[in-house]
Amino acid sequence: MSDPERVAAPSGARTSAGRTSVGRTSVGRISGGWYIAPLLTALTVALRLPAFFASRHLLYDDGVYGVSVVDMRHGLAPYTGVFSAQGPLHFPLLYVGDLIGFRTLNGPRVTPMLAGIAATIAAYAIARRLAGMQAALIAGVLVATSGTMIWTTGQTTGDGTASALALCAVWAALVYRDDPRRWRALLAGVAIGAALAVKPLLLPVALPVGWWLWSRRRVDHVAIATGAAIALWFASALPWGLGNVWRQSVTYNSGPGPRYSKLSQLDKLFSTLGSRDLLVVAALVLAFITAALATRGVIVSRVPRVAPTDLMVLAVWAAVTALVLVLEPALYRNHLAAIVPPLALLTAALARSPRVLLVMVVLLAPWSAHNLHSILVPSGYRGDDAALMIRLRALPSNAQVISDDPGFVYRAGLRTPKLMNDTSEKRIDQHLLTTASVSRAAADPRVCAVVVWTQRFAGELPGLPAGLHRAGLVPADRYAHHRTLWLRPSCEN
Repeated sequence: MSDPERVAAPSGARTSAGRTSVGRTSVGRISGGWYIAPLLTALTVALRLPAFFASRHLLYDDGVYGVSVVDMRHGLAPYTGVFSAQGPLHFPLLYVGDLIGFRTLNGPRVTPMLAGIAATIAAYAIARRLAGMQAALIAGVLVATSGTMIWTTGQTTGDGTASALALCAVWAALVYRDDPRRWRALLAGVAIGAALAVKPLLLPVALPVGWWLWSRRRVDHVAIATGAAIALWFASALPWGLGNVWRQSVTYNSGPGPRYSKLSQLDKLFSTLGSRDLLVVAALVLAFITAALATRGVIVSRVPRVAPTDLMVLAVWAAVTALVLVLEPALYRNHLAAIVPPLALLTAALARSPRVLLVMVVLLAPWSAHNLHSILVPSGYRGDDAALMIRLRALPSNAQVISDDPGFVYRAGLRTPKLMNDTSEKRIDQHLLTTASVSRAAADPRVCAVVVWTQRFAGELPGLPAGLHRAGLVPADRYAHHRTLWLRPSCEN
């Protein structure tokens, strides 16, 4: 996206090219500040490096997607050899990041790290175009330091990547609003199509993107953007088979599985924002207060005012995203990566006293760091987990392993058999994983171990021990809470 500093003229004013600029008050072209983006990038990377280099898998998704990338290195394709509950672009993007990372153990975490950088810079550029440099700095710092964004872009998840692509779509649409060109509409369409092709949960981003694209009333340009978004989804799905993609990323997600009450999900939304995203919430509250005081003349602010329509767009984007999160069947904390960016942008647009807000962020930073200690300073494997990893790492480098917690397989540098990369409860609930299918996969002589570590295998697959015995494995190590490592004797020779 070129020229992020460009600012639109007042609504109804004419630009030098004779076009009418719409949507916000002019603050002129902002000069300087070239060093801010590199500093924000450095801050983003520094906060995510501990998670990126963590020796253990930090969440279930980190393990599933990590081992999925390892499986793809060995020729298994998405949706046929590797199960994928995400959109069709998710695994290809992880695969590209893995290539950039030279296929090292942390290679699967490269794409999320790059997404974290992209999200920060896109938020910075959007806020700068809407309200100037100070707002841009606020938005960039909030997205860079957000606990939810660190959790979803420091390790391997789909939420952070989708959120970054959504922000890029908003940035492109805003650039188009200020200077409409066909290729900019096309770029906005490609970006939103890519976001939805990673995670459909990001659909509310269509509101700001659509609003700013439609602001010029160019039906042909809007049609181009819409067509580009649809075309990108189909182009990313066709190589894997439309039927396979539909069954795994659409039908699967709407089928049987964990369901939580809407009240509990509303509570999770607020509690997660209050713990992981304390800086964003506190900054938003302070921004509302300063905006109200400035409106009543209690304080005098020289910060450029954002057009009411632009504020409305940001507020609606955040509100609809919150509604979607609460109403989805099962809300997980990673999903909040969809709402943090609009909240950060709304904060930046509302703030009438940016310096006070930045001081507040600095003062609250230690408490926020305390809340995020487990991701900012992640520990390694301990106790039984560490003992299991020693055993797995002693297996042959070409060994295949099945586990109800695939992260152990990933961090041991091993791989899983076909379609055994994701052993979630939802797959068991939908009978996509059964005692028979796991036993059948374990019978392959290349499978050297099966790890029974959670109730998914220990309690929800009755008869599995007998099936593993028939597959030629024996219980080698037993741990607390009925956890067992099954090994194929020939693999230990």
